[in-house]
Amino acid sequence: MALDWAAGLKKANDVYPPIVLLYAGAKSGKTSLAGEFPDPFYVRTGEGERPPAGVEMMSFGVSESYADIVDQMDWMLSEEHDRKTFVLDAADGLEIHIRDEACSRNGWKDIEEPGFGKGYAAESAIWREFIAKALKLKLAGYYVVIISHVKAKTVPGVTTESYPRYMPNLRDEAVGIIVDASDLIGFLHQRVSIVKEEAGFKKTNKRGASGGDIVIAVQERPGFIAGNRYDIPEAVLPFKRGEGFSAIAKYLPAELWEAAGAD
Repeated sequence: MALDWAAGLKKANDVYPPIVLLYAGAKSGKTSLAGEFPDPFYVRTGEGERPPAGVEMMSFGVSESYADIVDQMDWMLSEEHDRKTFVLDAADGLEIHIRDEACSRNGWKDIEEPGFGKGYAAESAIWREFIAKALKLKLAGYYVVIISHVKAKTVPGVTTESYPRYMPNLRDEAVGIIVDASDLIGFLHQRVSIVKEEAGFKKTNKRGASGGDIVIAVQERPGFIAGNRYDIPEAVLPFKRGEGFSAIAKYLPAELWEAAGAD
């Protein structure tokens, strides 16, 4: 699309619904939170992905290929319906479909066949196709929520020794592509404190303790990936079932949370 020089300069404010990346460990509430977004359309990437008890979302069933997922995005863009949020569960499953798609397009038996990283480069190109389609959904007025499981990876410190960092359970380049496009990256986890216990013989043991409360981290920290474009002052937001979207929505552009009926 060519630049419209005649139209002059315009404000580049983003008043569209966000692309949201939610990731967490198993049974931490990420799908429950996604289900609180307005009128969700639920896209499953595998049999193992399904809403927990008490969460209802409309779906066409399990996607068996990358094409199935794109077709559902196109359906949302072109057909009449009452859905307002595209929910993908989960990015881990999408990565498998994207890898199969890259191999199918190029006639490879597996992603390693071409060598020299060419297979993974083709895979990344398809990830960018998916994100381009997600951006079309956003600009058409739909929320986009991408769910992922979590992994811990040891990363080198800039001025410290290496340390573990939590991030979505994807190849690093795929993580970068999704994170760059996301307006909010939320890491759901339990609040944890370290308890020291005397073990005798002048030794002390340490263990993690938690009351079980789940929070949504929305600011980057050395130990995990998170962030947002909304200048949210709190590093973490509370997450209680039925109130998770409201905790996020009040920081979105006013037009969005007013339309959603959030407090």
